[in-house]
Amino acid sequence: MAILSCVTINDQRLLSYYQSMAKKIWGYKPSIGRRAVRLLCRSIIFTLRINGRSIFSNELIQMLDPKLGVEFENRKFWFRTGNGRLFWRAKTVLHEEPLMISWVKSMKSNDVVLEIGANVGMYTVLIADKAKLVYASELDTLNAAILKENLYLNGLLEKVVIIPLAAGNKVEIVDVKFRSLSYGDALQLIAGGDETQTFGSHADTTGYIATVLQVSLDELFEDAALVKPNKIKIDVDGNELTVLAGATKLLAEATEIYFEDGMTAACATFIDFLLENSFKEVSRDKQFAKSNKDHLVGYTKIFSKTS
Repeated sequence: MAILSCVTINDQRLLSYYQSMAKKIWGYKPSIGRRAVRLLCRSIIFTLRINGRSIFSNELIQMLDPKLGVEFENRKFWFRTGNGRLFWRAKTVLHEEPLMISWVKSMKSNDVVLEIGANVGMYTVLIADKAKLVYASELDTLNAAILKENLYLNGLLEKVVIIPLAAGNKVEIVDVKFRSLSYGDALQLIAGGDETQTFGSHADTTGYIATVLQVSLDELFEDAALVKPNKIKIDVDGNELTVLAGATKLLAEATEIYFEDGMTAACATFIDFLLENSFKEVSRDKQFAKSNKDHLVGYTKIFSKTS
């Protein structure tokens, strides 16, 4: 069964987003040093006219191959960089979520893993190197493109099925709110999700809307006769109940769940579902705000099926 993902940006809402962004600074604030580097780069680009409008600039841009190598378990993995978020993700992949790395190390060669919220595939790559098969669900097609590149760079494309769709309760077109138009971005919100968790105090003033094709993962696996996962990772930033509505069978039949708990009512409901289906929390790690290491924002948790 082939499903095409089509994303259309609403021009008026996108324009309003950029107009609001022009009036305030929101999110990551670059340091003085980083801003100086950016100014220098802009000067070089302007002087050499590296703008994609000439044969020279096109060839130069084409020759750039930004990537970063990371050593993990006696192998070097390569990850696409080229912007600030991608570079940060590659630099921090082994220590941003210590519990995730421990979980990856526990993977067996016969594991089938479903990753809901794969982003650009930093952990997908590490998991795919160890597991038998990985399904990587990522609703942002910009991220899905980099995910594919990262798998290609490491020779792992044949072990991963990319699902570039939103995960919800049924097949339909839904509005998704995005924080920014950028590779490696996160915190996308499917209509009906917890906007406060995803966008915080900026819930009403930032982001743009795109229409995205949504599927029920239960229906997708059933209709396409896909091999069911025994392990599932969920990192969906406010979309927990939306995902749960369309994946109750897959979740109930799995034996191990890695879950990002944002300490919200939606996350509590999700955890209640796991406990009601014979899962037990076996491990957890604290998550702190990147701008304030004393501010607890949630937990990463592993749930295992009890006998």
